[in-house]
Amino acid sequence: MKTVIKIFTLAAASTMLLASCVKSPKTVTLDFEGASWDALIDNPQYGGKLMYGTYDAATYTWNVDKNYTWADGNTMLEFQGFPESWGSVSYSSGGEAISNYVTADYNKKGYENQLEIPIAPASGKNFAVHFGSADPTTKAISTTPLYPTLKFSDNQPRVIKSMDICLTNYLINSCVNGDGYFGPISGETAIYAKAIAFDATGKATLASTIKLISGADVEAYKAGSKKFEWKKWDLSELGATCGLILTVNGTADCYGEYGFNAPAYFAYDNVVVEMPAE
Repeated sequence: MKTVIKIFTLAAASTMLLASCVKSPKTVTLDFEGASWDALIDNPQYGGKLMYGTYDAATYTWNVDKNYTWADGNTMLEFQGFPESWGSVSYSSGGEAISNYVTADYNKKGYENQLEIPIAPASGKNFAVHFGSADPTTKAISTTPLYPTLKFSDNQPRVIKSMDICLTNYLINSCVNGDGYFGPISGETAIYAKAIAFDATGKATLASTIKLISGADVEAYKAGSKKFEWKKWDLSELGATCGLILTVNGTADCYGEYGFNAPAYFAYDNVVVEMPAE
């Protein structure tokens, strides 16, 4: 009997030791805080040197002197720079900018206030602002991005669990007051943020969509029955992905002859990534 007990005890101890050596996956959060992120905040918000560079009046193009890129060593997420669009390589082509601009009054706010939100960041003082409405769901993603992407620098798939998102003042003003190009909106009109996951070959796999603002929301904001807030966007349904393409789209009445008419912006913060077990 003593021999049996000893064998059982040794087996249990071995199992416990093995379990203690296996590390569970951990989550890491990209919050855009620190001096290196502060240095990426352009001034002014529109036409600044960092994100727009030099304007050529002859060709009506903006071109950055050095492409605007960023990388986070903890989550391994990176933004590889602005794509070329109509001869320009700048934030006007679409991309991911770092901001700390906050102003409660959204009225009369236009493209010159494109990096501005109406409430405090979800954490700290910085956040990111996405601009762009291109949707490459049916197309391959080039290594030289045709579309702005958040990509893992080692091209290894990880689960991006969530991010916090918020409206920008430019989008709010257009939807609530109208700006001569878009809005105001009402009824069933709605604008959405979309995240498209892709694999190591650049093929789009799954997508997640979340509402940014609707006609019903506009009425609630005007009545004072709804407040601006950060919302958590659950992205875990996308599974392990090599990165995300962020885009903005909407109901059919948000489009015109030249494409998406609404300001294609939203702010995001606290990107939570599940790192693989060691």
